Amino acid sequence: MRYVLTVILSILTTAGTAYASGISPYRGSMTGFTVSNNGPNGQNASLEYTVAKGTVKGFIASSENYPVQLGAFRMKMNADAFFREVVEYIDRNAIIIREDGLYKIRISNSPVPANEKLASAYGNTAGLSETTTPGTLLQADTLTAELPAPDSTEAAVSAPVSGETAQPPAGNIIFIDENNPWVKRINYFGKSIAFVNALIISIMASIASMLILLVFILMNRRRMEREARLHQYLLEKYQGLIVDYLFGTAAPEDFRPIASDNYRRQVLIDQMIDVSINLKGEEARKLLSLYKHLGLDRDSLARARSRRWHKKIKGFRELAFMNIRDGNDAIYHALNSSNEILRMEAQIALVRLSDDDPFDFLSHLTRPFSLWEQITLHEMLIQHEMKVPSFGKWLSSPNPTVVMFALRMIREFRQAEMEEGVIGVLSHPDAGVRQLAVQVAGDMGFRSALDAMKKMYKSQDYNICLEIVRSMGKMPDTSMLGFLKLVLDKEDDVQLQIEATKAIENTGEEGVKTLVKLMKSEYKNYNIIVRHVLDRRIY
Repeated sequence: MRYVLTVILSILTTAGTAYASGISPYRGSMTGFTVSNNGPNGQNASLEYTVAKGTVKGFIASSENYPVQLGAFRMKMNADAFFREVVEYIDRNAIIIREDGLYKIRISNSPVPANEKLASAYGNTAGLSETTTPGTLLQADTLTAELPAPDSTEAAVSAPVSGETAQPPAGNIIFIDENNPWVKRINYFGKSIAFVNALIISIMASIASMLILLVFILMNRRRMEREARLHQYLLEKYQGLIVDYLFGTAAPEDFRPIASDNYRRQVLIDQMIDVSINLKGEEARKLLSLYKHLGLDRDSLARARSRRWHKKIKGFRELAFMNIRDGNDAIYHALNSSNEILRMEAQIALVRLSDDDPFDFLSHLTRPFSLWEQITLHEMLIQHEMKVPSFGKWLSSPNPTVVMFALRMIREFRQAEMEEGVIGVLSHPDAGVRQLAVQVAGDMGFRSALDAMKKMYKSQDYNICLEIVRSMGKMPDTSMLGFLKLVLDKEDDVQLQIEATKAIENTGEEGVKTLVKLMKSEYKNYNIIVRHVLDRRIY
């Protein structure tokens, strides 16, 4: 049997080398012949094959049906490649099995008729079953080979062909041929050709999208740079033209070509607004006359009445800077908008457009008046030196935030004549308003509010009670000593006791004497609190 194997391997090596180089090792045709040898125990075995143009085909004929194993591989990929060579050049009836962790290629014991087509290892089950040996069975995705042992004892070897489900033929991947080794490798690892196609299409689409997006970004950037240069050029040109008009060297008709183009009209409006900030008196009126003469006010009104909030804001600003009151109805409508930015811009515009009472809009405000809006309007009032109204009229507003703004403005502008109104707010239903009213009364020194604070103390929450005691300390009165001593004695909160002690000390000599007496008390907390308050190193 060794001689048979040696001959087979020699032929296989020669044929494989010639096939790999693309040159047939055989010139012309050769007739078939038989090599015979005595196998083990004297059995006769023969190898019958035919060599023609680089093709070696044949089978083993033996009285004892000895199988011949041509190779064993650890990798399925290499085993499949060698299996195809064996099927093409040596024996179409070859089989591939898995045994002992290896993929083994063996020549079976029966030839296959030449006119039958060999089913691929990746073909259907019907085709494969027709071309396998009688001792080879295909069950689902498992190739079972029953091979006779050398000692004629029947032994069954059963193993999967690849450890995976049998795959269909590769098929084409877009422009890639089905015989491409990369495609086959993907198939061996169980990848779907449809999935590979989807990946390739996705990659190509992503690259195309990136290129299109890059072109769009570059074009848009170039357009923006071009518009920025044009805008800067027009600003400088229009600024000089406006200055010439204000000083009498240019006529309104010089602006007509500009006003005929929407983009240039908007640039002209922006430049006129920038110039109007620093103008007063006759120059401001002359610029407003030009604004209306060119019909730019109609553009601002259209924007103020637009449905889009950002256009409304732009329209409000233009009307406010140019002191045009024709759009006040739209501004008042936006005063209670749910959009906080739009609401703030409407408030600012109404303050600018009002000469007599810039805060009249507070009477129409139903939405919460945020602290940021209050700070913004206060800053505007200071910067533009507007007339300060009497904020006492808004102390009775149904909007608590408006009342709080009025209290802050009374304290800010020291409107002492509003003492009675502030005392009235001490009974406001909103706790935040009451606390601020107590604080303002203490900061303003409204002593007439002391009795009201004393009466309301028991019914208030902790923060208001603490503010009441602090306000009493800001406007010390000996008539409040008894109340303050009661707070010090009855309250368990340390902060309340400290504030009450400070208020007692602020009443002067009589208050200090009262604290000295309390220090002699056996109640230790008195000693700690009084020593803390009277320690000048702390305060």
